Amino acid sequence: MASPKITDLVTTVETEIVQSQNGPVVWGAVEICYSAEGLEPRVSIRVPVPAYENQSDEQRRSEALRRARKLIDHACGAIQPSEEPPQDIPEMLTGIAQELGLMPPTKSPKPVSKQAR
Repeated sequence: MASPKITDLVTTVETEIVQSQNGPVVWGAVEICYSAEGLEPRVSIRVPVPAYENQSDEQRRSEALRRARKLIDHACGAIQPSEEPPQDIPEMLTGIAQELGLMPPTKSPKPVSKQAR
């Protein structure tokens, strides 16, 4: 099985500046086209890019690409199995986390019957 190869990479940045809680941003889009075994899947990632004065379109496209890469790296790292179960999963979500493989399965406590109280 051949590895997928990137056949095209297009980065665009919108011109409209939007105010966010972190300051002015423009939206950037990165589209990655692959080729693998006769298929050509595409991935599009939309990222906010800080809007600075005197920033060229090329600088904004470069920043959009960098931020898309960070997002991909974060997503790939988030799905890596780890030896230790995450500590920040609320108790009510433990079952879901176990089903998704984020935590190892544990035995559920047996419900206490009203007569045993």
